[in-house]
Amino acid sequence: MAAKPKLHYPNGRGRMESVRWVLAETRIEFDEEFLETKEQFQKLQDGNHLLFQQVPMVEIDGMKLVLTQSILHCIAHKHHFLGKDLKERTLIDMYVEGTLVLLERIIMHPF
Repeated sequence: MAAKPKLHYPNGRGRMESVRWVLAETRIEFDEEFLETKEQFQKLQDGNHLLFQQVPMVEIDGMKLVLTQSILHCIAHKHHFLGKDLKERTLIDMYVEGTLVLLERIIMHPF
């Protein structure tokens, strides 16, 4: 049995939320390591685990993935969650893009 995916992100809502939604929809159990200190984040950066020096980061199948879209695509490919034809794949892409746009607005709302 493969290890559970491990999500690295601050303890709150944000870019990791859509990843959580997809994992929940595919019924994949996951662990979370909340980044609560600057030192935890610095450790990930210093360990060359963050390709673009930012989170979210998900450890899955021996990979350390960053960038929300890349993480979502990896999970979707692995679990055959992409649609059966071009029309379904396009609709799924639109929903994913739409949730990311909505998320950006929610994240920025307090500011």
